[in-house]
Amino acid sequence: MLLSKRHILSILIGIELFLNGINLMFITFAKSYSSYVADILILFILVITACEVAIGLAIFILNQRINKTIDISNLESLKD
Repeated sequence: MLLSKRHILSILIGIELFLNGINLMFITFAKSYSSYVADILILFILVITACEVAIGLAIFILNQRINKTIDISNLESLKD
């Protein structure tokens, strides 16, 4: 369902929701088992999420400047 979206922002929001759900799962494990491994994984996923947001927004801004649209069907023109 996520890949059937046509707008970049809705895809980014969907990925953010997935990663936030994974973080909530790891927080639950960390609290119930008091493990430091889950804390490290939470921090790792937060860093990945921040990088994904930065790269995704850069692609979004570049696509909007060049193609004047937020549809992902025109991303082929960004390869040049």
